[in-house]
Amino acid sequence: MIADARRAVFSALVLTLGAGACRMPSLRSPTAVRLPVESEVTFVESDGHRIRVDVYQPDRAGRHPAVILLHGSGGIHAISPSLVNRYAEVLAERGIICFVVHYFDGTGDFTAGDSIESANYFHWVRELHDAVTWVRARSDVRQNQIGLMGHSLGAWLAVGAAAADARVARIVLLGSGLEPFLADSIKRMPPTLMFHGDKDDVVPLSDADHLAAFLRARRFSVQYKVYAGEGHQFADSAATDMLERTVRFLAPDLKRAPAR
Repeated sequence: MIADARRAVFSALVLTLGAGACRMPSLRSPTAVRLPVESEVTFVESDGHRIRVDVYQPDRAGRHPAVILLHGSGGIHAISPSLVNRYAEVLAERGIICFVVHYFDGTGDFTAGDSIESANYFHWVRELHDAVTWVRARSDVRQNQIGLMGHSLGAWLAVGAAAADARVARIVLLGSGLEPFLADSIKRMPPTLMFHGDKDDVVPLSDADHLAAFLRARRFSVQYKVYAGEGHQFADSAATDMLERTVRFLAPDLKRAPAR
């Protein structure tokens, strides 16, 4: 991946968020009034480290389809809400329990460049294995409906984690590609939903094209949507469409929550 470009985008995103100009879709009915879904902060143990997890709960009782969300190389910081946290809020409102895993906690990173990513990739994969074990043990989760959803570095990581863990039922990838060192070892992959912007200047569209072709050549199930004119971070209309497709993909049997 292109570390310098990612860091530049992260810096620009921080400035944009600070100016209040970045808006995330809500997927709410235009006439409905809903309170924001609030998160619970908890922790999962992995290799002697406490990994923070932000849990976004649907507002209904029972067991829910679940998704573990993975941030990009910019990390998650107190400066502003992260992209994956905002997506988690929307997905939880639609009935999916969401777990935003701060996987940098296990390696002490703030942001990550190419060298850090290469050194820590499989450590993060082990963290995600432990996170899946922890999520499966919860009484509010459907054990056979646990997915991964990653953006940028999180998407590249989700590919490796899903290939190594048969308990992962589905994955959703935004700004993804295939690490060359994984190609020969991938023997399984759950159904995969990929999104990419054709103007992405951080992760080139060719990286996602290569991953989709790789998975299809091995007869893994792949859905792939390219948004014209979109970059590494989607505008409201594309993000709304992406999240609607994600809900249907992760939880096709889920009854939609009525507007309040």
